[in-house]
Amino acid sequence: MSSKTEMLKELLLDLSRASQGNVEASAIISKSQGLTIHSHYPEGMDKSKIPDEDVIAGRSTQIQEATRKVFKQLKRGPLIRMLIEGESGYIIICDAGADAILVVLTNKRANIGYMFFSMSRTARRIDQVLS
Repeated sequence: MSSKTEMLKELLLDLSRASQGNVEASAIISKSQGLTIHSHYPEGMDKSKIPDEDVIAGRSTQIQEATRKVFKQLKRGPLIRMLIEGESGYIIICDAGADAILVVLTNKRANIGYMFFSMSRTARRIDQVLS
């Protein structure tokens, strides 16, 4: 049986492949610590245009926690996922179990509906691996 690290690596690699080259970076982040559990940068990406995994982890944790509080105050139920659109791409953040979030940075060509579907499936698998 594969180690947890190998399984998480394969899940992020599969998610990147499924995006047909539209994922620029992905990370599994600990909610409680705000640290990267595992990350993936597809080969050939210009890393000068993509933040380091520590920046992705820290900012994603901040965004997720602040949005979770807003959802609670506005009585919208538990936060499932969020989509942040920028001029050059998207940031998608979703829960991946009790103490993990899945973060994906994509370009503007990404099919957002398909990314939601793929990320939901991947998040469930991450939860199983980390449980």
